[in-house]
Amino acid sequence: MLGATITTLTGVAVGAVAQPAAGPGRGPMGGAGPGMMGGSWNTGSYLASLKSELNITPNQEAAWKNYADAVSGAGEQMQGLHQTMFDAMGTASWQEHRDMMNGMFEARQQAFDTVHDAADKLLPVLDPAQKAKAEKSLPGLAFRGGMMRGR
Repeated sequence: MLGATITTLTGVAVGAVAQPAAGPGRGPMGGAGPGMMGGSWNTGSYLASLKSELNITPNQEAAWKNYADAVSGAGEQMQGLHQTMFDAMGTASWQEHRDMMNGMFEARQQAFDTVHDAADKLLPVLDPAQKAKAEKSLPGLAFRGGMMRGR
């Protein structure tokens, strides 16, 4: 039971970084579609979709790339940490379980902060309509008022 609880909590931690806000076709935290618990999650396709949705212009491309790189890096880090933790759960002691969970929560916070900071750097180059969409859909911005609040 402890292993199932830890796996669920780590999944939520990965989701806080890699999953979008609620919306049609957005994955398990926001609707229908594949996600980290039920199959594959393609961060590149997701970011390409967001880029298209925001109508990123050539002048905004450099800022978008920095943001997308931060999201991808944070997602990869969290997925790697999740896998490492999952692999160790069967043989870990209670203290090791607790230490891994504490490490996961700290890493999740760091990943959120990284993505949030990158999103804050992207916002100034967006026009008002793009900003409004970004604040509702981009990881690092869309979770500001939700249960996954990072600040």
